[in-house]
Amino acid sequence: MTSGTAGGSTRGAAARLGMIEVAERLFAERGVHGVSLREIGAQAGQRNTAAARYHFGSKEALVDAVFKHRMEPINERRLAYLGRLDAAGRGHDLRGLVEAFLHPLAETLGTPGKPSWYVRFCVNAGLLEGIAVADLSAEEYTRGAAIVRDRLLTLFDDLPAPLRHDRWTLLAGYVGQTLAAREAFQQYGRADRLTARPVFLSHLLDTAVALAAAPVSPATTTTLKASGAVPPHPPRRTP
Repeated sequence: MTSGTAGGSTRGAAARLGMIEVAERLFAERGVHGVSLREIGAQAGQRNTAAARYHFGSKEALVDAVFKHRMEPINERRLAYLGRLDAAGRGHDLRGLVEAFLHPLAETLGTPGKPSWYVRFCVNAGLLEGIAVADLSAEEYTRGAAIVRDRLLTLFDDLPAPLRHDRWTLLAGYVGQTLAAREAFQQYGRADRLTARPVFLSHLLDTAVALAAAPVSPATTTTLKASGAVPPHPPRRTP
């Protein structure tokens, strides 16, 4: 490889990373549909207005690149956390699994004066069609999240079938939205109103576990039966 080629490769990697970081921030602040690829390139200092499209091809591919950039280290921490749970015999413990979901993600939160954008990016970008994280089993960098989800779903077996995946969605959404709100408060100068971080995370864990373990009320059971989502009586076994 010539030095010129090496230099071009280095510059290209730096340009790509710069656009990933700018995209993360802009998508977090304004939503995926509120930002163009052209603007991302410009704010990343690219004179070529088509730079983002050249490097990523589409907005969906750029979203995937942001997820990969951030989730690879998160996935490593989450897999290590799951390994420690397994070694301690807590691999299918409800609180342990919620910890394994929450804590690696919470480590991305910035601090007052040093903001972060990743959790808000997740909230805004996670619903975009055609992105890799729509299927947690599709990529190596989402394997830890997929394991947490699948193990939690086995713990939800006592829930009516229509509610099992909803319970996971509610849990993931609650954790993500709550961390995203704290991320925004820290950025916009409201950190003095926030509970100390260790207390906040411990309380968030308590309430997330409570959400995951919440019983189905008689009212919800009645609504399910009325909707036809579950049979009103246990199905008759065939001989």
